[in-house]
Amino acid sequence: MLVSIILASYNRYPFILYSLYALENQNFDLSKMEVILVDDASSDQTRLLKYYKPPYAFKYIRNKKNAGIAATRNRGLENAKGRVIIFLDAEMIVDPNYVRNNYRHHLKSKNSVVIGDKVRRLYTFICPRFNERQIKEVNSLLNKRAIVKRRLSTMVDKSTKIKDISSVVNHLKHPLKILDKRDIQHFSSLRAFSTPKKNLTKILSQLGPDFEKSPIAWMACFGNLSLRKSLVKKVGGFDADFKKWGEEDRDFAYRLYKEGATFIVDQGLIRYHQEHLESANKKKEGKTNKLLLQKKHPDLNVSIRALNFIQKTDYAFLNKIVQEDHSLYSDFPGQFEEFKCAIVLMLRQIYILKSENKKVENVLKHSGIKNNPLKREQIFKERDQVESLGKYPNLIKLFDILTNK
Repeated sequence: MLVSIILASYNRYPFILYSLYALENQNFDLSKMEVILVDDASSDQTRLLKYYKPPYAFKYIRNKKNAGIAATRNRGLENAKGRVIIFLDAEMIVDPNYVRNNYRHHLKSKNSVVIGDKVRRLYTFICPRFNERQIKEVNSLLNKRAIVKRRLSTMVDKSTKIKDISSVVNHLKHPLKILDKRDIQHFSSLRAFSTPKKNLTKILSQLGPDFEKSPIAWMACFGNLSLRKSLVKKVGGFDADFKKWGEEDRDFAYRLYKEGATFIVDQGLIRYHQEHLESANKKKEGKTNKLLLQKKHPDLNVSIRALNFIQKTDYAFLNKIVQEDHSLYSDFPGQFEEFKCAIVLMLRQIYILKSENKKVENVLKHSGIKNNPLKREQIFKERDQVESLGKYPNLIKLFDILTNK
């Protein structure tokens, strides 16, 4: 077995079925590929997939109790026989060359982590209680794509004139199917039913051609990646402490980075994320897990992401800060410790304030620095010394942003 594809799913039927359909069309030797679906104790129809019979080796595994995505992926890993592991989100539809394009990288390198740069939001179903963004995106497709309007018109009452999808969503009790297996088999036709997803593109475009050498390249890992199984074993898989939504993939990626992994972007990895209902607790869980990640890795490289809460994300700026931090550590080992610790401490306070739904302000005070005159004096003295060296302008800029917030 060359490749094991692991999907962890909780209440994602029938989206997960479409993801499995897409894997049937891979331009790869299907006899050398296995797909492992780990059902995290779903309460929907996901358990029906134990009867699924695709042309590739397929394992359906079900957790007795809901364990979270990290522990669920680890269970998939325990059952994987492939030399190369591909992790996919349960809602992801990939193009026919996805497995082949991933696998070829691992023939050359044992230490690579491969990610893609092309992902779009795909509307395979219209769901009850779609949020404002999703409704807006579907309405945009209705206005711009005649094929979308025609398809929707065949799915609703003939007397209904579809001008605003809200009127349809408000009356739905179950997801309304827009695409079927035939559409999934014709991958090129899916684009008409999709809209851009910009988060990953932003990181890659701002870091530019130096992405693979960047100390923050690990931040671009959003759950869908491939690597050698031997590399997974080095870091011990996913951290099961991440039980709710978010950050388990970033924790995994950061540990891979510290192990010396090289992050590679393959522009040929084209995929679609099927839009579905979002958890009402998603933002709260994300904030909690961001704080957990920072606690587990109290490094500037991880904490620096908190800056996104107080100003527009600039990954080029974050990259320069982390590079300067590494340089300062290398050039002056054991020096300026109060200055460096203060930055991490203030960044951590941002996470704490956000997790408690408080306004991000007075981080110098909340970190305890302002109320300790001697410590404060030493920190600002070291700050001035670092500035006088003239080699770390972005670290100084970060410090000043935090102390003035």
